[in-house]
Amino acid sequence: MKDLDAILRARTRTQGPLVLATVVAVAGSAYRRPGARMLMGEDGWLAGGISGGCLEADIVRKAFFWTAQGPRLLRYDSTSDSAEDEGAFSFALGCNGVVDVLLERCEAGAEEALTFAAQAREAGRRAVVATVYRGPSNTVGSRLLLRDDGTEAGSLSGALRDAVREAAREALDAGRTWSGPCGGADVLVEVVDPPHPLVLFGSGFDVVPVVNQAASLGWHVTVVADRTAQSLRNRFPRAHAVVPAKAPDAPNAVPLSPRTLAVLMTHSLPQDRELLARLLPRPLRYLGVLGPRSRTDRLLAELPTAPTPAQLEKLHAPVGLDLGAEGAEEIALAIIAELQAVVAGREGGKLRERRAPIHTAAPPPVRRLA
Repeated sequence: MKDLDAILRARTRTQGPLVLATVVAVAGSAYRRPGARMLMGEDGWLAGGISGGCLEADIVRKAFFWTAQGPRLLRYDSTSDSAEDEGAFSFALGCNGVVDVLLERCEAGAEEALTFAAQAREAGRRAVVATVYRGPSNTVGSRLLLRDDGTEAGSLSGALRDAVREAAREALDAGRTWSGPCGGADVLVEVVDPPHPLVLFGSGFDVVPVVNQAASLGWHVTVVADRTAQSLRNRFPRAHAVVPAKAPDAPNAVPLSPRTLAVLMTHSLPQDRELLARLLPRPLRYLGVLGPRSRTDRLLAELPTAPTPAQLEKLHAPVGLDLGAEGAEEIALAIIAELQAVVAGREGGKLRERRAPIHTAAPPPVRRLA
């Protein structure tokens, strides 16, 4: 759902018919994973993306013709010379993979799904958008929409709806997107999480590129510092929220949760000491401290209470990956790279040294109903 905001913005400012393309299944190597989307108008590509650029041009040229009679499933296959596979269009690519793309006119069902997902993200809730992409002809493009508070919508019915609902509930619990057989059809069960919440404590100029890079990734960025709200807004126009607060009050002035990524960038020993003492006991996902290891060791030694092993486990100091970074922009890149590795559950090493697939396939739900 990283492209969701851009697609919704494009939808509201565009007149005329639109086609939504969604990657619904992938086998082998592919640039984007299931759930990647792009929106097209009759004049061309508007927002989002489904590949590194190799599929978009072909789809844009033919999307409106292909969807004249309803949703259409295309198969882009670089592993086979077959021209037709279960009704899916076959196309030779330069990569070694198979990508199934669902094309549909952006009308009631597709718009409802995008709006449902956007509203869930805005409310800070996890949701599932389950889309039938292969099955009985009257079900292709049908959806079940489910939010973690029990809110449900969609056009599926009968036994297929029951099967997909059960799969959606399991996906909500597991937090994993998957696609495959479910209830006699093939379904993309897509988990939509709220944006990653990043809280930056500090207002120096080196905070600016961290804010900008995180905002570009679609994260929700909050800047907390002992400055006026207006001065913070002026310096950090891309921050979603700014909170004027002194160090002792700062952790209580902003919502913190087990999903929160927090980074201390105050350049002040007393402020960082206050913040560390109050943030270490909080259930954060990540707590980073800018500066050399010796500085953080000093801060930890001066805390009124020694941190526990569990608290130290979430502490990252020095903050960032070892990229040889110098200067604010490069340091911001190192910080954002480490944060991305943490939220993805990766170590942040070189891909050439990784023996597992680059995109580890998500496991299916515990139980599927056939």
